[in-house]
Amino acid sequence: MRKPLMALAIAGCLVMSVVGGLLPILQGWIFFVLGVYLLATEFEIGRVWVKAGRRHWAFLNRWIIKARDHKWAPSHLKEFEDLTDPTK
Repeated sequence: MRKPLMALAIAGCLVMSVVGGLLPILQGWIFFVLGVYLLATEFEIGRVWVKAGRRHWAFLNRWIIKARDHKWAPSHLKEFEDLTDPTK
């Protein structure tokens, strides 16, 4: 039951990110980051997609590494970075 609910939550976050990109009062990037995080931590295909994105776009890889080392970063971000490290 967990996987279908997570898939629904991920789809909702990605839809909200698109809506947030169109509406000035809603920050869409927050929902995008949350959706990508859930996708990568719950599904193997999500990990593959994020790894490919990190390989293709160097700025994305730098942002994730920089965010991981930030003093306010949650511990789950280190897990996300380890799961999606393109060098592994």
